[in-house]
Amino acid sequence: MKPLRILSWNILHGGGTRCEKILSAIEEHDPDIVTLQEFRHGSSKPVLLDGLKSFGLDTLYTPDTANARENSLMIATRLPMQAESFPDSATPAKAVKATLEVSATVELNLISVHFPQKKAQIPLFNALLELPSSWLDECSLLIGDFNCGIPLVDSQTKTFYATQMFQQLLSDGWHDAWRERNPDAREFTWVSTRKSNGFRYDHALVSEVLNSSILDVRYDHSVRENKYSDHSLMLIDVDL
Repeated sequence: MKPLRILSWNILHGGGTRCEKILSAIEEHDPDIVTLQEFRHGSSKPVLLDGLKSFGLDTLYTPDTANARENSLMIATRLPMQAESFPDSATPAKAVKATLEVSATVELNLISVHFPQKKAQIPLFNALLELPSSWLDECSLLIGDFNCGIPLVDSQTKTFYATQMFQQLLSDGWHDAWRERNPDAREFTWVSTRKSNGFRYDHALVSEVLNSSILDVRYDHSVRENKYSDHSLMLIDVDL
């Protein structure tokens, strides 16, 4: 069985001709699971869905929104999946929780997140901190745009809002998959167009079981540099 590849990306809506570039980047990386943030149910939805299905990513879930212009999330995969909004059915959703069947004996717990700004982050952080402790004993992954990190480690400024809650997840036993493999590196997944300050907003927090199965974790910054989106995408290869 080949390694499982997971791709996560804040696509900044992905409308118009940029949608084709987004699909091209996804196809190039040939993932088995794709989590997208800032997906919208507007004109880009049919193009993205048809493109993902043509790559074999034909099991899809995206929460409803009050209108087609609101940001949402999407998970697309080759694997059998059950998914729902997390932590409740509020619209627009800030996260999606999924269970994916990797094999007859292995399941992957996954929560794709798109954190809002500042105080609005607190309810989603609380929901993650209140996940059952069993998640840390299973193959579990929290992935996406956290809009947070550790100041001056994951950023060039001190402007993260809920750093203590992010660090509490790490203290509770979640592993920052990229940072543990790149302890001294400084890579940024979003850069301010106004001040050119860099931030590593996009993270994969994994359970111990999943962490031990990771073969590689990396960012593709070319998609941000070429303006497919204002975020870099994240790739994780795991052997389950």
